[in-house]
Amino acid sequence: MKRLLLPLLVALALPNAVNSNEKVSSEMSDIETNKILLGQVLSVCYAVDRNHITMKQKIDMLGFALNLHERAHGNKQTIQEDQMNAVGKVLDIFPDCFPEVKKDK
Repeated sequence: MKRLLLPLLVALALPNAVNSNEKVSSEMSDIETNKILLGQVLSVCYAVDRNHITMKQKIDMLGFALNLHERAHGNKQTIQEDQMNAVGKVLDIFPDCFPEVKKDK
């Protein structure tokens, strides 16, 4: 067993070969930007639910998240729809996070 474990650990520790001809895109897809927005809004609502942040901090953090989403989002026609979808998903978990928003059932 020891004879198999050591080569396995060595193989995992060594870096993998990288193809230097491949270019990595710095652009994010709309799906990635939507996931980031959802995570940010969930984090803010969790902090509000636990009384870790003030209402001013909540507004500042949400403004930052929405601004970042708008800048990174590739499809400008669906920004508002994607933002509302993220807020709707968050309202399923934290229904009191946005008292100013009424969710249709």
